[in-house]
Amino acid sequence: MSIILEIQNKYNSLTQKEKELVDYILKNKNEINNISITTLSKEIGISPSTITRFSKKINCDSFVDMKMKLNLLKNKVKLKKSDDIFSNVHNYYTETINSAKNLLTDRSIYNLVAEIKKSNKIYIYGVGSSGLSGQEMMQRLLRMGFNVHCITDSHMMIINSAIVSAEDLVIGISISGETKEVINSLKVCKRNKAKTIGISGSKEGHMSEFVDELIIVPNTSFIGNETFINTQFSTMYLFDLISMLLLNDLKLKEKMQKTIDIIVNPKF
Repeated sequence: MSIILEIQNKYNSLTQKEKELVDYILKNKNEINNISITTLSKEIGISPSTITRFSKKINCDSFVDMKMKLNLLKNKVKLKKSDDIFSNVHNYYTETINSAKNLLTDRSIYNLVAEIKKSNKIYIYGVGSSGLSGQEMMQRLLRMGFNVHCITDSHMMIINSAIVSAEDLVIGISISGETKEVINSLKVCKRNKAKTIGISGSKEGHMSEFVDELIIVPNTSFIGNETFINTQFSTMYLFDLISMLLLNDLKLKEKMQKTIDIIVNPKF
């Protein structure tokens, strides 16, 4: 696993000072190799011991080891980097896909597909851009004949969580792993014995406490999203995989085709 993915997985469990260090590293990762621990300590107001502890938290032997791993990452990026916007966006998406491939496991994806197929009702929770991704997945599942609802309003989320049952599946999306509206609703769902699956960019966010299974996708803020590029790309990559696996089922594929036919050639 790359050092950036290590940082992503540990981010929510870091102290505030360590998070400030991460923010600095992400903004200056191409120059960090030329900075001593003393200079870095003075630059951001963090003690050398804090920097050393952080290095060990992300599986580096020392600050020097962390710099070396960051430097290797810089060299990989340097081969691809271009001032051309088209190339930069292409590289960003390529890195996101590669990170997703490293993080996602076949087992977790097949488990989610199995839960979708056997559930009585499916609810997808998400706010903001996560809610938009949830709505896209809802449209796909509806076309395959599933009883599915995407809820993006925090008030309705809580109401819905109070009436779910053990036969239902609830999928919560929060890339930060800390979206309060989603977490509070999942907590109630779990209490009501519903199957809960979380999609997050962090292993150690509070969401992990209230789901039966947590699926980790890349958090694009750790990949270098400095401008307005799709932050939900890794989530949609996961949904594409799930959709393709579901469509291996001939019955689901036939239902999907029926919805396509009625849209293309409506007969009212």
